[in-house]
Amino acid sequence: MQINVTTDYAIRIVLYLAIQNKVTTSKDIAMAMGIPKSYIFKITNKLIAAGIIQRIVGAKGGFILDKRVEEISMYEIFKVMEATVKINRYFEGDDYCKCFETQNCSLRKFYSMMQSSLENMLEATMIKDVLDINK
Repeated sequence: MQINVTTDYAIRIVLYLAIQNKVTTSKDIAMAMGIPKSYIFKITNKLIAAGIIQRIVGAKGGFILDKRVEEISMYEIFKVMEATVKINRYFEGDDYCKCFETQNCSLRKFYSMMQSSLENMLEATMIKDVLDINK
């Protein structure tokens, strides 16, 4: 299992904006975070629509966080950027199960525990927590 590169870039953008704590241009973000400039607007448009960041238009324009770092969870960013945060199709709501014993499937129960752990960790981890890891 791998995090989509676009999701990784989105997290990097949010972290960089949090560190800068001011209006920051797409050029500065691209250079500092090693993100191709062509990706910046694709990603920022999704983050803007989700209310995580905002775009400031004008000569001194760019991007800035629209929430405090204590209010942005990793789960929120994942939900915006990933097609799904489910680790297996079992959890997509269509009761899909290859063994057709949905209620008694040991593997499904294991995946369910794994899914719950992942979601709980992502929901509990705020951008501030990620910034504080190296302190």
